[in-house]
Amino acid sequence: MSAVLLPKVEELREDLLKELPIGRFWQVRGNHFAGKSTLLRYLANAISEEKRYVPVLLQPPERAPDAGMAALLDVAEALAKAGCLGREDLEQLQAADLRWEEKLDALSRWLEAWADDVVLLCDDPERWYYQAGEDSDHFRQRTQEVLDRLMTAPCRVVVTGNLHPTWGRSGRRWFLDTASAPEAWLRDAAAWGDSLGEIAAGLADQRLCDLAGRSALEVRLLVALAAVQSPAAVARWWGRGRGRRELTERLITALEGEAEARPLLQAWGQLSLVRRPLDESMLTELEVPGHDELWGQLLRRCLLFQEQGQYRLHELLKADARARGRWLEDGAAVRAVHARLHGMYRDRFQARGPDDGRALVEECEAFHHGMHSGDYSLMDQARPFFATQLNILGRALSRDQEDYARAAQVFERVLQWEPEDAYAHHYRAYNLDILARQPRVVEAHYQRAIHLEPDNIWWRSRWINYLITRGRMSAVRHAWIEVLDQFELPDPDADPAIYRNLHIWVARLLLHRGQLDMAEEVLQGIPEGEFRNDPGMAALKRHLAALLQARRGEAVFPLSIPVERQWECPHLLPPYHGGKALFRWMPARVDGASEKGVALQAAEPPAQEGAAPRMGILEIPATLFNDWCEDISVSQIEAGRFLEMGWYEEEEHPLIRIYPSEGWCDPDLPPLFPDPARYLREAGWTA
Repeated sequence: MSAVLLPKVEELREDLLKELPIGRFWQVRGNHFAGKSTLLRYLANAISEEKRYVPVLLQPPERAPDAGMAALLDVAEALAKAGCLGREDLEQLQAADLRWEEKLDALSRWLEAWADDVVLLCDDPERWYYQAGEDSDHFRQRTQEVLDRLMTAPCRVVVTGNLHPTWGRSGRRWFLDTASAPEAWLRDAAAWGDSLGEIAAGLADQRLCDLAGRSALEVRLLVALAAVQSPAAVARWWGRGRGRRELTERLITALEGEAEARPLLQAWGQLSLVRRPLDESMLTELEVPGHDELWGQLLRRCLLFQEQGQYRLHELLKADARARGRWLEDGAAVRAVHARLHGMYRDRFQARGPDDGRALVEECEAFHHGMHSGDYSLMDQARPFFATQLNILGRALSRDQEDYARAAQVFERVLQWEPEDAYAHHYRAYNLDILARQPRVVEAHYQRAIHLEPDNIWWRSRWINYLITRGRMSAVRHAWIEVLDQFELPDPDADPAIYRNLHIWVARLLLHRGQLDMAEEVLQGIPEGEFRNDPGMAALKRHLAALLQARRGEAVFPLSIPVERQWECPHLLPPYHGGKALFRWMPARVDGASEKGVALQAAEPPAQEGAAPRMGILEIPATLFNDWCEDISVSQIEAGRFLEMGWYEEEEHPLIRIYPSEGWCDPDLPPLFPDPARYLREAGWTA
């Protein structure tokens, strides 16, 4: 696509080129479709052509745990291509005996040495940060450390998006409006190819309203939809207020309705796994629809963005594919795509010379795809450049493969490389803890992680739950007081994540282990109103209330009946039986049963709201029980079952109904993981 068709982007590019000799820092803001990423790519190409400066385009994988490391490799690639770095510099990044801080120092030295020549083009750094799961802080920190070095470097910097306040950079700032020249673009037959040129022109003839303010992505999607339906059908549907999401949804629905479009959808799904730009040869290796097919043209001209022989799939379109299972059959099919991508990147980096910085980028991608292939041989072949890559591998082995033993081994490798890596200490402990193996090693690594990062709430939470699992309640009490002091709790203004990641998980395991008093204390430590509408929190409170009721000997309802609903009305008895109305009822728990009869702990409903029920023992001979109960006989009932007894008008005897015997667990309760009985099982004390 020509820059002329994005007039605001072209105008801003020219302004930036004029200012490069006289400035050091520029910021460009705009909405997600304004063309900020395109601007940086156009700017990089223009700077390269002028040969006055060295452009370093930084568009690492978005929201990826290794985004910071990928950006560091992008810097090395660009500087090596310009002749600023040699083989020895690249070998520094690859060296397994150099720690993370030493490689960051190398980055700073390079940028300082070439400060007057380098122009860093950083694309929306906020979108580099990983934001998934309780362990995201570690990977965010690694990305932050790279960004701190980049943004404080003495070279020229152009950055899109927002700035971190600690960078303290000042300079020219722009806002890029979303605008395109759709009329000229749609009528440019060369831009759309033989199959789509007529369709695009037909769409231009429809004079769609509000098109000039739409992004290039939306224009391409409109052409794709017109190709599947017709320009006239698109015009009838289109109108002011239609957004990108609606447009993509309509396109996907149309494609899913065409059996012949299945290869295009599968190609879309495969490409959603690719993190870097790819060329035509890679499309061929992935066996996507070819140039000579309509679906191949739709892929290349509409779904992908092409520049200088490189194709990119927009992150939003990747997200759309993920939301629909990528149109691949199952997880095995996804892993097979990763395996294929691993092979493609491996072949490419192995074919490059030792002075080619591109090899580092490709080897990093080979590592990523090998890690997600599920193939241990590919994982073993992949060479990491940074210890954090091994942390990501260990995480994938633990979460995706549930191979906790292999994950623990990987984290051990990290600690040989970076002995003070708190993440590796914690997750080596956690994976061994899941397996209930080497408890002394588990404790040592849990505690080392806390020593290195005392403010990490997950390190504290899992350590306390380990102690609960081992039955060391005095140590639990000590660790709990310590964490409350560390975070100055209770604090109504504290981050809700603290209570979610600490209190809720600790209370859940305490309830399971019958430690009701401390569980009640932990739940009461959550500020009033916090998680008011959270179903997990409500379930914990219900469970605690039911267990406290049972401890007082007042349990006459099963756990499936919440405490607050117990006395609303009978839960088993019908309001009428044989045409006679119910006038009295009692719930009860079976305390004992024999061939002679049953002994019940029964309760009369409270006389008024807020009053306590009247509890008592009721013994029923076997013959009467068998006559009154419609569900089972005395010989089939056992202690612990729950029932309801009801008296109906003009009936001589009550009706007994029995609650099902199947175990019930509140579906809203937070899950119990790892298995609380794992150490007992490992020791052979329980099945």
